[in-house]
Order: sequence, then C-alpha cells, then structure tokens
Amino acid sequence: MRAAQHLTAERIGDERSLFAAKWFDYRFVSPVEATLFFYDIYRDLYQKAWRKNFSVTEAERKRGVPIAGLWSSGREFNSVWRARQVADGLGLPYDFFIREAMEAAFRRGFKRPPRPNQLYHESFGPPILEAWAERQKSMPLLSALPQYRIEAYRNLPVQDEHQAWVVGNLKGRLARPYAIAQACFEQRVLSVERAEAEFSAHQMERVREEGAGMTPEPIVPLKRTDFWPSCFGIPHAWSETSPICAACHARADCAQVANKVEEKLLATYGVVGPRDAEVRAQTRARVARHRAERRAEALSASH
Repeated sequence: MRAAQHLTAERIGDERSLFAAKWFDYRFVSPVEATLFFYDIYRDLYQKAWRKNFSVTEAERKRGVPIAGLWSSGREFNSVWRARQVADGLGLPYDFFIREAMEAAFRRGFKRPPRPNQLYHESFGPPILEAWAERQKSMPLLSALPQYRIEAYRNLPVQDEHQAWVVGNLKGRLARPYAIAQACFEQRVLSVERAEAEFSAHQMERVREEGAGMTPEPIVPLKRTDFWPSCFGIPHAWSETSPICAACHARADCAQVANKVEEKLLATYGVVGPRDAEVRAQTRARVARHRAERRAEALSASH
C-alpha cells in the first residue's frame, strides 16, 4: 500500500519477472522487505567505503541517505527500489552488487561513494558480472534459506533451480568431496541421489566418508505461506493472462490477496495506481501551463 504511492504500475509489475532472476535468498521475500534490506546494506557499505577511501574519523557521520530514511521522499524510495531491482535482475546478492558497484564507481573517478541511483550505471555491469564469475570459482555460494533444504522439497521449480546452482558451484570449485558432503549431509541442499547422478562413484565414496561425522543443520518448521514467491499478492504483478502466474503454485492465493490489496487502494486513493494518477495529473498541469504561456506570448505579440 505505502509503496504504491511512490511507484508506477509498470515498476511494480516488474516484480513478476524478477522472481525467477533474483538471487535465491530473496525469492521468498516481499519486494518491500527486500528493498529495506538493500537499504540497510547500502548504508553500512557507504560508511565502510568512506572509511576505506577517505577518512576513518568522518565515516561515522556519513550516511549516504536522508536522516528521515527510505520513506522520506518518493525520489529516494524510487532510486533504492530501482537499484534493488537491477541487482535482482542480475541475480546478485545485494552486498556483492553494492560493494562492486562502489568499486567500479571509484575506478571511474567518483570522489565519493555513489548514491543508490548511481549504483546501476550501465558501465558498471560488465565488471560486476566478471567479479561475480570469479567469486563463483573460489567460494561456496548457496542459499541458507530452509525452503531449499531437502526435507522442505515441494517440487517447486525454484528448488530444482537451486539444486542445479549448487551442483554448478561445486563443479566450478573442483567438486571437492568435503564440499559435496557439506551440501548433502550438513546443509542438506543437495540430495544424495542428485549428487550420485552428477559425480563419480569414487567421489561419492569419499563424500560419504566425509559426511559420516557431519552434524546436520537443525530442521526448521515451515508453513505454506513460507513458500509464497516474492511477487505474491502484488497488484500489477499478478495477471490472469501471464504464463508466469498461470504456472505458479500460489496463483489462487495470490489472486485473492492481490484483489484485496486493489480494493484497499481504490478505497484509499480512488485508483489502483496512485503514482500513475499523480504522474498523469502532473503531465496535464505541465501541458496546461505550457499552453497558457504560449497563449500569453501570442497575445503579447499581437499588441
């Protein structure tokens, strides 16, 4: 509701397609929660960047954001929302995206850490993705969310996608038996059956040996709602005609919630898209002023 005051229907609607692109940690988190999380990370990394590149003593006084916070203005909210969406579109963890964007900005000669609306300069994309490719070769990159653990498997495409990602990450790091064992027996994000299909019998023998002494992560009870996708119940993101929505396991619940939110928007603002209505009103006012100025100029010229 509150976000709708600042965002156009098109920008909100982008959340539907971003679900399948964003980093796995954010697939079950609402866009507003994700944006607030992004904002907190940005503030922290802004200070760290100032401390590293400029002054340790000044860093504590540097925020990089308004004192009043994210909701203080539509422009601030829009810039952070858009930056977060760019990170989602690239499939990157927010801390990695922000940190690498700041480094790219400094290499281009920035005299201070970039503001949120400067994080997604088009020239930053290639070096950020190159750094991400290198990171995948050297570090275990997987989600710690319990929705991806084997005992939580519900045949969801995103769960299959995460398992495929885990396999790719393991192979990219030379498929060490200890790392495979961690994924199978400790973190439980990869089934033994899937591991057997991906790795050799010799490797799996070592994997079982390594996994014998591992302590598995505790089981986390999950509710049906914990599996709702990040775009769940969002007006403009939900669409009866979208193939994405049609294939979603939560489509029935999502439609009900989205319709209720639309009803509240109508009751509160008189329209489903208050920001779009505001933009149209501003455009009409701007056109009216321009026409009035033209008429005044024409009248002045005739005398």
